[in-house]
Amino acid sequence: MKIILVRHGEAENASSTISDSQRDLTDKGVSDIHKIGKFIKNSSLAVKQVYYSPYTRTKHTAEILSEELKYSCEMLPSDDLLAGKGCTDIISCLVNFTNSDTVLLVGHNPDITYFAAKLLGNSSAAENLIFQPGSTIAINVAREKFAHGQIIWAISPDNLGI
Repeated sequence: MKIILVRHGEAENASSTISDSQRDLTDKGVSDIHKIGKFIKNSSLAVKQVYYSPYTRTKHTAEILSEELKYSCEMLPSDDLLAGKGCTDIISCLVNFTNSDTVLLVGHNPDITYFAAKLLGNSSAAENLIFQPGSTIAINVAREKFAHGQIIWAISPDNLGI
């Protein structure tokens, strides 16, 4: 199966008046996610399901991606993608898809980085994966193992001139 991991776009700074879970995207974050959405849309991958962490910034990221992808199905919030959860519990949802399906997950760092390394079957790969806000990686991995996957792409919005 193809798993597209996206770190939420650049978010507002934390403050005493806004909880971490309520921080929204900055204007740059919104612009960057539109770029990433266009990039994914122009790829050969057709997203079957979108899951996102129920934080404001990840939900907003998923909404922008869905708009760019013309994704019309329901996006699903998942507590498995909350900051600090590590993302691996989402596998219990992913086993219901086929190896030809593509699923998009919107989450937080460093969880997205560690999950990507797990899917690649190499925990030390996390040291070489840089997930700036809005970055994405697509991994082709067998749903029977969820390990030893191959990178399809890895890109930051700063590298896109779209």
